Order: sequence, then structure tokens, then C-alpha cells
Amino acid sequence: MFNHIEPGFWSGVFQVIGKGEYPGKGIPGSFEKVIILAGTIDKTVYLTSTGKDRWPLAGRQREIAIAIPIISFAGIAIGIILQYAGVIPDAAEFWYGPAIGAFLLGYLAWLKPRLDVVSICAPIFAVFILIMPLDMRPSLLIVILFSISITILLIRLEKRFSTPAKISEEDPMEHYLYEYMERLRVMYKDVDRKTAHEIAQAFLAFRFGLYGNTVKQADQAILLMKDTEPQKVLKKALTIMRERAGKLENADVTPVTDNFFLDDDGPYLAIHIPPEANQDPATLQLDNAIILIYSVSYMTSEEDEQTLDEHQKYIIGILNSYKKAMGL
Repeated sequence: MFNHIEPGFWSGVFQVIGKGEYPGKGIPGSFEKVIILAGTIDKTVYLTSTGKDRWPLAGRQREIAIAIPIISFAGIAIGIILQYAGVIPDAAEFWYGPAIGAFLLGYLAWLKPRLDVVSICAPIFAVFILIMPLDMRPSLLIVILFSISITILLIRLEKRFSTPAKISEEDPMEHYLYEYMERLRVMYKDVDRKTAHEIAQAFLAFRFGLYGNTVKQADQAILLMKDTEPQKVLKKALTIMRERAGKLENADVTPVTDNFFLDDDGPYLAIHIPPEANQDPATLQLDNAIILIYSVSYMTSEEDEQTLDEHQKYIIGILNSYKKAMGL
């Protein structure tokens, strides 16, 4: 169930599942999953509770943290008093305070926005060290050391796991890529599954340096494509990449091409820079071709989507190299 909230200050343990638009209606990758404890929301977001905010005492974490060392050492003090009063023969037999402290520590660790496995396991340590020891019964020194240990873990938990992991902001060029894909989606909606797979395989072969395979896959994809205007531009992109792969297969690294996109092809291309900023026309043609091929593959080849997703940073890296020239 999604909760819509407006900009403002919010506190609680929530999971952000969407920004700006309702989940499921945005561009691919427009939603990120993060945990927030408190913060100022500057955009309309959609939240779903992680469930932890509904647990008992979830809003009393400070009180729980204070109670852990008090209960632990108070239990030890009570044990010593009972021993001197002759009620129990050994103060270590009154291990209830440290054991309760350990269970409270585990519960507190569960409520934190970041996982601390050691603190969550504190109740297990209490069971095997204090409640059901595998060997001999614990001495008073062991009980005291146990209380000191969970106090140290408490300090560690509060200092290192009480704030959510830092959230890296979305790369502007990542957003640029998604907007570009959305523009292409309508243009290439008629690419069939088999053709899409061949296009994706051509890109992946080029990416992995299998240049001979790139030539073959590109040829197969071109033969399967239609003569519509969008697919003619895509054919040109495949031809440019194929030409480059053929040269690299023959150890020719010179960035020269006989194929160029025309001005009319502009709507299908991701990179647009002023002529004076275009210091390497052949590389620009190749980069535009690669981005177009990747984007069409990503949108149309479902069976290759996961593999292509792993190469998205490569495409964003290409875009970033033109960021300044594009004035972004």
C-alpha cells in the first residue's frame, strides 16, 4: 500500500519507492529503494512503511538504549546484595539483568534503519553464556564482562547504525538517458522480439570485445529490420558500430568512419553538441550509434534486459564525457 506525502519534514522508518510520479508509471529506474529515519522531503514522494514503525516501543528507542546498561548493572548489584543477604550462594546466579539487557539490545538493533548483525545476535549470546551455558555456570566476572560487552555494543549501535545509509543522488546523465529512452519508445515499438535480441547481441559482442561476432550479429540484425524511418536510422547505427568492430578486429584503432548520421537523424540521437565542440566527429558518430543501439535493445529485448542493465554505467559514462559540451 502506497502512502502519498507532500514536501515537508518527516520522521519515522519508511521506504521511499517513488519520487515525483506514482510507482509504475515512470521511466525505467526512476524509483529507488532507500530507508530514511528522518529528513526534509523536497518533492512529493510515495512511501510504504517497512513495518518497523509499527512494532511495540518503536518510538521509544532512546528510553530503551538508556535502560539497557541500567538494567544490566542493576541486575548484577541485586545479585551481589542477595548473595550477602544469604538468599543465593553466588551473585552470578542472578543473571537476569544482563540477559534482559541483551534481549533489549537485540530488539533495539532490529528497530534501527541499518542492520547490525552482532547486536541483533546479543540474545543468542545471552542464552549460551548466561541462561543455558554449554559448559560450567558463569562466574560473577563473566556476568560483569558480559554487561560491559553489551554496553559497548550499544554505544557502537547508536554511533554507527542509528542513521540511514547515505543516499547518493541520481546522476543527471542517468536521468537524461531515461528521458532519451522514453522518446525512442514510441519510435521503436514495432521492433519484434527476434530482431531486438539480435540487436542486443550485437551490442553485447562489441562491449565484450568480440568484434568478429559483432560484425555477424549486426549483419543478421540489419537483415531482419524493416524500412521504416526509425529502423533505417538504427540500421545506420549498426553499420557504424559494425564498421568500427571490423577495424578493431584487424587491429586498426584509427577512429575513422565513412558513415555519418544526417541532420534529419537528430531526433533519434542522444548527443547533440555545437560543431565547434566536435573535435572528434568519428568518435561522436560511434558514441551516438552505441547509445541508440543500447537504448533500443534495452526497451525491446526482454530476454537481454538484465544483462544490458549491467552495462548502463558504460552508456552513462559516454554521456558524461559530452556533458559539458552539451551544456548540461
